[in-house]
Amino acid sequence: MSFFSTLKNGAIATVSSYKLILVIWITTLVLSMAAGYPMMVILNSIFGNSMITGNLNNGFDIALAGDMGKPFGALLASVAAGAMLVVTAGFFLMVFFAGGLFKRFTIAGGRLKVSEFLRSSASSFIPFLGITLLMMLIVAGYTLVVIGIPALVMLLVSGSQMPSGKGIYAFYAIWALGMPVWLFIADASRRWISATGSPHVFRAMGAAFRALRERFWHYYGIVLTIVLLNTLLVIGILWFSAIVTPDKGIMVFLFFLATQALVFIRLMMKALRYAVVSRAIQQE
Repeated sequence: MSFFSTLKNGAIATVSSYKLILVIWITTLVLSMAAGYPMMVILNSIFGNSMITGNLNNGFDIALAGDMGKPFGALLASVAAGAMLVVTAGFFLMVFFAGGLFKRFTIAGGRLKVSEFLRSSASSFIPFLGITLLMMLIVAGYTLVVIGIPALVMLLVSGSQMPSGKGIYAFYAIWALGMPVWLFIADASRRWISATGSPHVFRAMGAAFRALRERFWHYYGIVLTIVLLNTLLVIGILWFSAIVTPDKGIMVFLFFLATQALVFIRLMMKALRYAVVSRAIQQE
């Protein structure tokens, strides 16, 4: 299958799976609201209807922390606990839902009902978790070899506190260009498990490496394209969040809707990578 046909088929499969992605989005939204509610309660108990909330629109004043007293510690604890809950639960949820998405993109035709989607997610959770954790270790080792060791060598040679200059940026570029390889290995491994029903993680990764070896540049190119699109999307989200500062009322609500739309698009882009890799291997 040609490069553009692969991207086209993957995009069609992703768009046709919007109901499943809506399930993921709603679940993550509920999780975020559940984690953020305690912090909102604490903020209301601390500030109430005071003028402090209006002053915060002009930036956070560190002196406010002293004015809060003990409640400030409760606020920090709530933020830390909420962030930890969202990150941990979000990690496991994405691993869980990946099983259903890969099952959807692996089947030859037809649609996947929500009940079948959840059942496939549950059945693939353990091997998918194993692949994810193993890939995290591989990427950590890759990062150490490509960036960590060269940075340490440059630090020892130069004697400066922090490596800088074009040399270290070259290592960053090499690291970034190598990431599509590991993303493909992870996605192809999960696709193999969804297609075969086998729970064997190392066999799945072996099949992924063999597939990459057979058509390296084709697979590398399609994953690199998706990664670049995702990078542009993330930059756009950061830019939007930086320039838009709603004050109150309808503007806050519209900002919330806009950010959730961006989150949904981000989920669609992740599903697009799954679909493109699955369809590319399936058509070989």
